Amino acid sequence: MATVHIPALLQPLAGGLQTMEAAGSTLREVLADVVRQQPGLNGRISDLTGILPEIMIAIGDMEAKVVDVPVPADADVWILPSLAGG
Repeated sequence: MATVHIPALLQPLAGGLQTMEAAGSTLREVLADVVRQQPGLNGRISDLTGILPEIMIAIGDMEAKVVDVPVPADADVWILPSLAGG
């Protein structure tokens, strides 16, 4: 299972969890398992079109641009709010 790291902004929607274990061989499957376990995150990380623009996801040290990328069983998946500014 992958270890999914939840940002502080989303922790209230995830029952206060900072990390959680999620199953899946692709990012899409891991995110589906995250939402299955914590329904409050539904629609806050991804939608039918993919990763939401305000979210950045990294698998280990590599940014995931799409949800159909493989996730190794022991991977760290980091969900991060995108940073913007001027």
